[in-house]
Amino acid sequence: MRDAVSAAKVAEWVPVCADGLRRAVAGRPGFVESGPRLIGPTKLLVLQGTGFCNIDCRYCYLPNRSERGEMSVETVRAVIDRLLDDSLLKGTLLVNWHAGEPLVLRPAFYEERIPLFDRLVERGIEVTHSLQTNGMLVSDAYCELFKRYDIKVGVSVDGPAFIHDAQRVTRNGQGTHAATLAGMRRLAQHEIGFNAICVLSDASVRHPREIYEFFATNRVRAVAFNIEEIEGANRTSSIQSSGYDDRYSRFLSAFWELVERDGRRMHVREFDDAIGRITDDKPRRNSQTDPFVNLTVGWRGDFSSYCPELLGNSFPGYPTFTLGNVHETGFRESASSPLFCRMQAEISAGVAACAAQCDYFDVCGGGNPSNKISENGSFNSTATQNCRNRIQATCEFVLGKVEARIAAARP
Repeated sequence: MRDAVSAAKVAEWVPVCADGLRRAVAGRPGFVESGPRLIGPTKLLVLQGTGFCNIDCRYCYLPNRSERGEMSVETVRAVIDRLLDDSLLKGTLLVNWHAGEPLVLRPAFYEERIPLFDRLVERGIEVTHSLQTNGMLVSDAYCELFKRYDIKVGVSVDGPAFIHDAQRVTRNGQGTHAATLAGMRRLAQHEIGFNAICVLSDASVRHPREIYEFFATNRVRAVAFNIEEIEGANRTSSIQSSGYDDRYSRFLSAFWELVERDGRRMHVREFDDAIGRITDDKPRRNSQTDPFVNLTVGWRGDFSSYCPELLGNSFPGYPTFTLGNVHETGFRESASSPLFCRMQAEISAGVAACAAQCDYFDVCGGGNPSNKISENGSFNSTATQNCRNRIQATCEFVLGKVEARIAAARP
């Protein structure tokens, strides 16, 4: 929680958030239309420099993580050309190097490609680069690269070794925690700040104190929790076990208290996001349901939109989610393809169904299409496990804490 969230400020928010959180908003104009109400602007560009990953996490959603190809300089240029030709950029752009393990590539790979984005900067676009890594291959050379280009670094680590090593393993089944921790320490030695993404399994939600103490001891100041999702190539999950929802709620409560006890020195994405969601009464745009706000490009130049997890995956009735290839097709051109039109129609129908049925629509905007098709078998569907936990349970919990803070502040 941010220190700026004072009791006085919260007092202004609560009537709005309590009402917004607990009402359906079917019929509110601007959220759902018969077709894409807007294409872009692109705000998140996920570039898969390689499909290859040096480890084999048991919950990974990527189906082709043994592919060793690398995204060419020509492909990066083609991505930039398409963005400019299609007028898809405005204001800011986050370029996230993700999927596979980005550090299996040499630092020179990024030295050759990151400067290409100067073309966008020259046109007034504020470009930020970020990178999500398992941390095992962090080197002095990479740390120098991160500093030189001000690359924002995220480390995937699930807490202490006994939790982390149960899921995040090498290709021969060995734990990876020691190597990840060594990478985190190298980043700290170079004074490079980083955030952590921690996946919550049914086992890990039983250990909030141990997870908190691991991050606090290693001076991690920003943590994001992903649940162990049924998504992409990961078709089963431990969170399907009976009682997980209650255990997740207890985890949130315990973690909140630990953060509060330490003076809120650790930022937790779920808490901060929930406060933002339930206190902002402006119409919410869901980047995961609006076409080309998020854009993912694979190392060969294949691209998709909506959710990064869709590219490279397939489901019954959907042999591919690839909308085109940057060497052959423009982004706007792909929006007239039968595949895009079908995806957009089904995603929009799913958003409309959420708006009609769900009291949490105002803080969500229609959910995650990748989760919907992975869990429910269709984009045209509503609640998922990810929705029930990360959105509904978290917002209910945070709203309760906000209301309690108001009550305590009253004379």
